[in-house]
Amino acid sequence: MIVIKDICKNYGEKKVLNNVSFHISKGERVGIIGLNGAGKTTLLNILSGILQPDSGFKRVSNTENILEKDDVKRDIVYVSGTKSSLWEDLRVRASYENCISMYHVDKDIAKKRLEELTEAFEIDHLLNSIPRDISLGERMRCELVYAFLISPKLLLLDETMIGIDVSIKHKIMKWLENYKIEDTTLIYTSHNLQEVEKICDRIILLDKGNIIFDGSVEELLEKYEPLYTLSVNTKGVYPDMEDLPIEKINIENGIMEIFYHKQKIETKQIVSHILSKCEIYDMRQIEPNLTDTIKKIYREEL
Repeated sequence: MIVIKDICKNYGEKKVLNNVSFHISKGERVGIIGLNGAGKTTLLNILSGILQPDSGFKRVSNTENILEKDDVKRDIVYVSGTKSSLWEDLRVRASYENCISMYHVDKDIAKKRLEELTEAFEIDHLLNSIPRDISLGERMRCELVYAFLISPKLLLLDETMIGIDVSIKHKIMKWLENYKIEDTTLIYTSHNLQEVEKICDRIILLDKGNIIFDGSVEELLEKYEPLYTLSVNTKGVYPDMEDLPIEKINIENGIMEIFYHKQKIETKQIVSHILSKCEIYDMRQIEPNLTDTIKKIYREEL
């Protein structure tokens, strides 16, 4: 689906992408993450054909020049908080009608799909609105409907949840999770790493234009943040953990925190050992998450 080899892009003397290489197969769901200025948006602009790299090889949907292939352009949709697919002076409904016509979507299929999307993204009251007259969050919901209406083969989503109310965002996220059954390659960027973790199976981590990690979410967590935490309240009784393969123990405010590798010992073994020594009045397990892991990676890089 996508082959990128040694892609470089500079803006003046600033190197934005530095020998970036990866391969994305059809149907993959890839999160591209990094700090501001890491090169995420530039990379998506290159993938969509908006920008050309200074050097390197790029192939998307079996073509090296997207702009010369109308059928390939119709299979790619790019939604961004800084770009718009909607016509500024037309009602939202008219933009959808133009979209259906331009992308040659079957009218019966399009009608049914639009009804489903309108309900899922809660935009029924926005269909007769002019884009410039609605809020950013409402506009982004309409932009997302435009993208999914086409049912593209490659979908690029760049910070598309900005301005969307939390309650509606939760509903959209659930819809995007279920969209995994569709035969669409998805590339997703967001500063909200909980979104990335829910939607994507693979992570490409950029730092100053370089890829510093490319793999599954599970591999990332295992490599950089393998410690689990078990927080236990034993009301002042702190059992000896003996020879269990625990990494470290911290006792504070009457709570014993046990840090361990899941690969070395299971949680139930630790719990069973503690119960053999004393009572447990309260217990909480904290699993590694993507947000904390990425923070740790950048602290180490700095």
